[in-house]
Amino acid sequence: MGMAYGSTQTMSVEVYSDGLAHISTYITPEEESPALNIALLGSEIDNFIAMGQNDVLLAAEVAGDSALLNTFDSGTVSVKYDVHDLISKDGRVWTFALNSTIKYTLIMPSGAVIVGMNIIPISLDMIDGKTHLELPSGDAVITYILSAVRDSVESDMSSDNTSEDSTVLWVLIAFGAVGAFIAVWYYKRPAAGVQVNDTTPEKTREMYMSEGVQVNDTTPTPESIFERIPDLREDDKEIVRYLFQNGGEASESSIRKKFLQPRTTMWRTIKRLERVGAVSVVKKDSLNVVRLKSNSEVVP
Repeated sequence: MGMAYGSTQTMSVEVYSDGLAHISTYITPEEESPALNIALLGSEIDNFIAMGQNDVLLAAEVAGDSALLNTFDSGTVSVKYDVHDLISKDGRVWTFALNSTIKYTLIMPSGAVIVGMNIIPISLDMIDGKTHLELPSGDAVITYILSAVRDSVESDMSSDNTSEDSTVLWVLIAFGAVGAFIAVWYYKRPAAGVQVNDTTPEKTREMYMSEGVQVNDTTPTPESIFERIPDLREDDKEIVRYLFQNGGEASESSIRKKFLQPRTTMWRTIKRLERVGAVSVVKKDSLNVVRLKSNSEVVP
């Protein structure tokens, strides 16, 4: 037999506090076949695991946003993986965006406060300190912030019953939706004294030098990297700018201290930048040194 396609029966998406999303799905092949082709929810995939009947680990080949599985004629296949494509961040505001063909469960990280939502959940529950949303098929965009205040509030509410928790959550979401524009405006607003408009020119190497930045002739400017990789996340762009202002390179530990990120979170970010060709990572005196990669170094 040849290759078959599968139908997703159930799906859950768990969002972590560092912007990573963990996908868990159960897929039924449309017909008996030793090979199954499935679509993934992004192209930046890590920790892919597929299991068939009796928890048999299945051979899989991941390419971009799809995976080819050797199913051994399993009637149902369990697929789990991490994806970097669903979450973006601008300032303190995180955005989850997914266009799904089926309904699914979205599990928010602990301390997440929803400030905007374009879709009405089918149901909402609080389980183990995390908000669980059952969402219908279609395009969903949810904005949220991570707040330590939310954790303390949930701790105080832990003795309340489930219905009271759900009521409070709905009230939080209602007020959050009203305040979404304020929150997004606040975190996206220009810094004081900085005039921004659509005609602001891109910075050249000379403009950076005039501001006192030590510029290496071989170091690519942030703008040249953004032009080459237009889909970089805002937090990734901040790292690129930081590297440029440090002569084009910095140790992984210094970047982590600058942006106050845990080791694992920063390493995922750096590996993501390396995958898209923005940086390279080299060993120097037992340190991981991150360097900006010029256009000439990128293999077409």
